[in-house]
Amino acid sequence: MFESPAEPPSTLTSVGIDVGTTTTHVVVSELAIDSAGVSGTEKLAIGDRTVRFRGPIHETPLVDPETVDIDATAELIAADLDTAGVAPEDIDTGAVIVTGETARTANAESLAHHLADESGSFVVATAGAALEAILAGQGSGSAAHAAESQTTVANVDVGGGTTNTAIFDADGVVETRCLDVGGRLVGVTDGTITKLARPARIISEARGFDLSLGDPADPDELSALASAMAALVIDSLLGPPYDPLTVELSIEPLPDDARPLDAVVFTGGVGRLVGEYTDSAVGTDPFAYDDLGPMLAEKLAAAVDDSPLLVTRLSEDLRATVIGAGTHTTQLSGRTVCIDPDLLPLRNLPVISTGSLADIDDAALTATFSTILSQATQRYDIRDVGGVAIGIDDIGDLSYDRLRAVAASFVAALENSYPPSIPIIIVTHQNCAKALGQLLSGYSSDWPLTVIDELAVETGEYLDIGEPIAHGETVPAVVKTLVFGS
Repeated sequence: MFESPAEPPSTLTSVGIDVGTTTTHVVVSELAIDSAGVSGTEKLAIGDRTVRFRGPIHETPLVDPETVDIDATAELIAADLDTAGVAPEDIDTGAVIVTGETARTANAESLAHHLADESGSFVVATAGAALEAILAGQGSGSAAHAAESQTTVANVDVGGGTTNTAIFDADGVVETRCLDVGGRLVGVTDGTITKLARPARIISEARGFDLSLGDPADPDELSALASAMAALVIDSLLGPPYDPLTVELSIEPLPDDARPLDAVVFTGGVGRLVGEYTDSAVGTDPFAYDDLGPMLAEKLAAAVDDSPLLVTRLSEDLRATVIGAGTHTTQLSGRTVCIDPDLLPLRNLPVISTGSLADIDDAALTATFSTILSQATQRYDIRDVGGVAIGIDDIGDLSYDRLRAVAASFVAALENSYPPSIPIIIVTHQNCAKALGQLLSGYSSDWPLTVIDELAVETGEYLDIGEPIAHGETVPAVVKTLVFGS
């Protein structure tokens, strides 16, 4: 008796984990799988994103100021997932985001990978200020607000160690601006300055404040420092031209042209205190959280009032980054994939991109692929990382003859420079994975092969591919950049 195949899952379970300078938190979300059309052949996509569990806000456990307590952090996250009723084997996708100053601690990379391994087979590890900024804007609703209102919105995520801004317009993110400014750069305990991080020292010296570790925490002096920090954040939004100190404290190059902003949204541990939240959260103690956060929030509110910027309040503030991590990192491949299900899931595959092949003649393809594969084997221990992903932006004309030439040339290059039996993944931007994969398999069976399409990847990125869904027609994928210690 014929049995129809099981229906594909209608949702994916996604986990977001944010280990920040001050706080650590977890969210669990359900991602709906939608078809882009009605014929059944269109690319599937992530549709509605529903947060089903918001974990409590934990103080990030530290061994010392330069080292996160990995075991204690893992225990907190495991307890939250247990409370949410989610076992590691239930998790389909998601992200571990190590943010702010925590991303620069000595064991940040070990922390992220440990949490990824402990929390599920397809939770990824990723960090970096620009990505952090984008995820916060997506999680807060700034990206959606910009699209719906056809306006330009800056999401300013002010945390303990950094301020990360993503600017969105109707089409998506247009740029990011990230500064070493945050509330946890100064620590105050029992009326004494117990922490003065390097960015805080730079601002203090540049503005002529006489602040040192062990000094009494003078509210007037620290208020002046908070004002200086707030001014730099506003300067980063309004410039150029920029204050030289803004340039010095920028984590990445600032844009050369000013961009008019219709609205500004503040998120993050400090950002959520800006404006209406300040009085109720802080009360009469400016060092209620043993840091400069409340003062910085108060000064940001004042600086915004003195600027042409218009502040908008959206639904999420404190958990914006972790919600973005849990709901916006996953993509689905096209539905014409050629996969070896025994290979999946795969995690942290390094990507080498060929760029566009459209202008390369058939006769020159083997040399081009040989160069790319040589770069891969020189850059990575292929056996140790478990293979590489080769990205192809543009094959050119998707005729049978062209695809056959690409397949034959690629296999010839593999035979010259790539170890047998090591998985090889090809990611094409164009919709051609099944045809290309079948041709490749016809030329050689010496390498475990997976070809997926309709994804854009670049050299230096890393790729996670989950187990196939929708009768094997598509796979969930996360394209990421692993950035630590920068």
